[in-house]
Amino acid sequence: MPGLRLPRRRVILLVAAAVAATVLFMKPPLRREAPAWSFYRDYGVLHGVIDSLGAILADTLQVRTAVIGPGFLGGALREAGVSGGEYVTCCEVLHDSLQWRVQHAGDTLEAYRVRGTLRELRAFPRGTRGFYRVCFGQDGTLASCDFVREAQWVRMRAVTCEVRTTVWQGLWDYALPADLSPNGAIVTERDSSRAWAFISELQHELTDRLFAYDIDFYYDVRAGDRIWILLEEVRYPGTSETGFRRIVAAKYQFAAGGLVEALPFFHSPDGSPDSAKVLDFYHRDGASLRTMFLKIPVPFGRVSSPFSASRMHPVLGYSRAHLGIDYAAPLGTEIFAVGDGLITMRQYYGGYGNYVRIRHANGYETGYGHMSRFAAGQSVGTFVRQGEVIGYVGTTGLSTGPHVHFEMRKNGVFVNPAEEIVPPVAPLQGEDLEKFRAQIPILESAWSRMSGEAIPGAAEDHN
Repeated sequence: MPGLRLPRRRVILLVAAAVAATVLFMKPPLRREAPAWSFYRDYGVLHGVIDSLGAILADTLQVRTAVIGPGFLGGALREAGVSGGEYVTCCEVLHDSLQWRVQHAGDTLEAYRVRGTLRELRAFPRGTRGFYRVCFGQDGTLASCDFVREAQWVRMRAVTCEVRTTVWQGLWDYALPADLSPNGAIVTERDSSRAWAFISELQHELTDRLFAYDIDFYYDVRAGDRIWILLEEVRYPGTSETGFRRIVAAKYQFAAGGLVEALPFFHSPDGSPDSAKVLDFYHRDGASLRTMFLKIPVPFGRVSSPFSASRMHPVLGYSRAHLGIDYAAPLGTEIFAVGDGLITMRQYYGGYGNYVRIRHANGYETGYGHMSRFAAGQSVGTFVRQGEVIGYVGTTGLSTGPHVHFEMRKNGVFVNPAEEIVPPVAPLQGEDLEKFRAQIPILESAWSRMSGEAIPGAAEDHN
């Protein structure tokens, strides 16, 4: 009825009565038999399975871990529950068969027992990408032993650097991988050490090996120089870390003009017994970046005794010929093979002490004496590359201090290494040169795509 208005109090009472009737006479909701989110139920089931599996393994598999103190392998083995014949076997295998002769504080051991029987021992040296493994059979006898390398994969990356002060600083500013460490940042002392090692290895390959014959990195470097590097890195998925492997190709462009290139080519070097393919570097015309020999076999070595037809021997006390050059260097300094060649002698050799002789192409031989020890993994008959470590500076034999005696023969006659006119490494010729020229545009095209910019020197091959 128009104009009819209910009092406000009556309206409020009617609303309250409707709400009360709804609450009193509505059907109650159905009771859920499970939580609203089935995830919690599944989560509970999973934990039940894990608990059951843990109970089963507790009865069958036992793992004991021990940390090695300063040099005490035996104490750590006993702490891991290894004793008796197993203790003797583990010590002998780790020391002799696997060559793990020096332990450091912080190295760890893990002993795995199945139903009380030792089945496997693992040794984890700090700073080593992998672990030593000693396996036993069900009867407790030694089954096998080996070194298990950490899982890794190789990747390729293009780096472009601008030199503002030094080459080192340019590499540090531009070449460090974004995923060098697990969190992508240099935070811990380990991260800093690994970053320093990465740039050190990269700079050594670039300046001391690839461009050592073409660029004087003391006088020639200027602000504004640019470096293009195609490099390989090793990625460790287990620790989420990245390490340097090797340089695949490089170019150095001077701000004042000029370009030096190191282009790769796999070939079989002269003298290689098994014709294995090795990676070498060449200029665009196929000329090698290397000379046949390095100037000296040790980095930063000081001449302590020159080549001489007669000199007073410091130990024997009388004059005799000194048909080589002595380079003094700190004990343990790496000794490099000055050129590609085949090891023909590797033994203790009278007054020379620990001695290595290498046969090279064109009738040359080189010898290295007084080593403290030989490099691992080599023997008579091993083919070594220029710059490869063959031993370490020592003072064995007739010696008054740590140094390396370096000598050179040509067609069986001793020559003065400091005065010998060393021939260059043979350039690529014939079929090898054709293959090399054909691969350059392919390499540089891919390199440009990876860099996101045109690689200098590539235009000639693309037009």
